[in-house]
Amino acid sequence: MKDMIDILKKQIGSLKDFLELNYISLKTKNGEIYIGEKSNGFIKYKIKIDENTTFEVARNEDFDEKEISVLNFFVKITFDTYLKEGYLNLMDNENHNYYKVNGFLNYINQSNITLKDELVKILIETIKVKDQETYEHSKGVAYYSKLISSKFFNDENKIKDIEIAALLHDIGKISIKEQILFKPSSLREDEFEEIKKHPEIGYKIVSKSDVLKDVANFILLHHEWENGMGYPFGLKGDKIPIEAKIVSVSDYIEANLQGRNYTKRKTISELIRDLESLKGTKFNEEIVNKAIEVLKIIEEDGASIIY
Repeated sequence: MKDMIDILKKQIGSLKDFLELNYISLKTKNGEIYIGEKSNGFIKYKIKIDENTTFEVARNEDFDEKEISVLNFFVKITFDTYLKEGYLNLMDNENHNYYKVNGFLNYINQSNITLKDELVKILIETIKVKDQETYEHSKGVAYYSKLISSKFFNDENKIKDIEIAALLHDIGKISIKEQILFKPSSLREDEFEEIKKHPEIGYKIVSKSDVLKDVANFILLHHEWENGMGYPFGLKGDKIPIEAKIVSVSDYIEANLQGRNYTKRKTISELIRDLESLKGTKFNEEIVNKAIEVLKIIEEDGASIIY
């Protein structure tokens, strides 16, 4: 039972960090559990779960619409199902070492997965608001990442995490100046240095969530090269996670098949020749081989690429 309470506290703590809250408190008729330090004067947001249970969060600045959406969804997926099956009782004494929970055991793992999906929806929508082109590109990278990762893994959760990393790989670009991000010609060296900051910025954003922290690592490293000439750290070979390598190849595929303002679109045949030439330098050879298998299937089927 203590393990399940620890999971609940971890989820609440992750939400606190993700939204940069001062504290979170879950109050029931039998007691309460809270994360953080309480004091007067904070702006509070309360969610009534039922007539006896309140979920309260607070910080020094007000909540925007998307943050409220996250809070409401967290409460819904974490508590609605349990409460239908049995009353949720929480006790947290002065030493935080005594708890009692009813109707809680069967839903928490699924709620963690659902919370991850909902956070991804909110984050990808943030990208869409900033830049429609990056949003469309991100969907394409996720499409190819899922196809390629399926060649390596049977674990659906592993494939899903790679797909999420691909969806969010460019989220750090939301902080890049628009005159650089939307520049219709090649970037100057100083402008490219600004662009190169986006993996680290993306990592800082996504790692705020405990349920996305592994995905954040793949975002951080998706511009590392097999030969150590990438960024931000110049890692090489086995030092780069395979998940990040898959996103990297998928990023290159989507960008070249769709083209950019300053580069023309390539055919699949042209792209395959490029990928072959980059084996062992920019990209891992085995991943390139699997990516080429995927591209040849698409080319042979003559199918429209929809994502």
